[in-house]
Amino acid sequence: MDKRKTIIIAILAVLGLILTVELSVIFFKVNFNEQYSASFCSVSSLIDCDGVAKTNYSMFLGIPLAIWGMLFYLLTLFLNFVNLIQNKFKNTIFDVFKNPKSYIATLGLLSFCISICLAIISIFKINKICVLCFITYFIDLFIAITAKSKGSFFIKDIKNTIFDFCDGVKKYTILFITVLIAFASLVTYTSISMVFSPQQKIQKSFEEFMTMDKNKYAVSGNILGNPKGEKIFVYSDFMCPFCRVTNIMASKFAHENKEIQVVHMNFPLDSTCNKYVPNTVHPGACILAKYALAAKKQGKYWDMSNLIFDEHPSSEADILYLSEKLNLDIAQLVQDVASEQIQNELLEQIENAHQNGIYGTPTIVIDDIPYMSAMPYYKIKTLYSQAKKRHKRAQR
Repeated sequence: MDKRKTIIIAILAVLGLILTVELSVIFFKVNFNEQYSASFCSVSSLIDCDGVAKTNYSMFLGIPLAIWGMLFYLLTLFLNFVNLIQNKFKNTIFDVFKNPKSYIATLGLLSFCISICLAIISIFKINKICVLCFITYFIDLFIAITAKSKGSFFIKDIKNTIFDFCDGVKKYTILFITVLIAFASLVTYTSISMVFSPQQKIQKSFEEFMTMDKNKYAVSGNILGNPKGEKIFVYSDFMCPFCRVTNIMASKFAHENKEIQVVHMNFPLDSTCNKYVPNTVHPGACILAKYALAAKKQGKYWDMSNLIFDEHPSSEADILYLSEKLNLDIAQLVQDVASEQIQNELLEQIENAHQNGIYGTPTIVIDDIPYMSAMPYYKIKTLYSQAKKRHKRAQR
């Protein structure tokens, strides 16, 4: 009977291992490959393994649930055949495994209980079902039922597992503490670094800046950063939501890195002034850009820029009202906005963007390389670090 149990558990564990390997492949494909093709188990809005793999619920302690599943099935296989190891290596650490089938039954039951919680989340929270995941849930249950002792509803197995675990910890206390510290260090790293969850990492990076009411890194004057520093160009539209986010990121980067200067370039997606925009995306963006450039003549370009980004003025009257906070000469400001000089300066910046192949906002130019669309803050820092390394290699 025990031999039959061993065979059944082995088959179930191998099947579970195969499924979790496939689930791991799906997870890494949808989270790390932007051009992935849909998996065979993503057939509708409900039956969608890929969709489930993209959510925060596909992780625990920064590690994909599929990998936790793989570890469970590998541990099950180890415990299932640990008696063979014990026969070969007597009087060693392997002797602590006194009731391996009880451990399998307990772990299987625990895994199934967790699976029930995941199934509820999948159905009622995510509104998507991963078929492969649900199959592993039943495999966990079958493993638990197959391994459990006769005559009790897992009570004996749970007791055996707890008592044997405590005995093992007492016998190998130092080893247990070492393994525990290593495990805690690993999950701390994966949770903080989000190395296995790039989508969540990007989302978290954006949240810091999107939820900021005011740019707390804002500066006064016409220069952001080191006046003699290496220039990083930011092309943006004052009515573009992600341009505001990028503006705050650039301000923070200039605040943290004293080697750079951030130069703001206007590229309003408004055909009123931008001939390279066939259809106006943000009506009124041109006039906002002119007000920022006009404020520059009074030494308050970044004051006006941050004010526009933070307050979202919807009309010229709103801009004039807000401008009073900056202690500007309003009459001079209005005159400059209507001047040919400001018009030409704006057109020059638009032409500059066109010549550099820039047609959308936000765009950041680092080391003469344009990076279009919004990017997380850590990406900006990485691109700048890579540019510095390129310069060092070129100087050798």
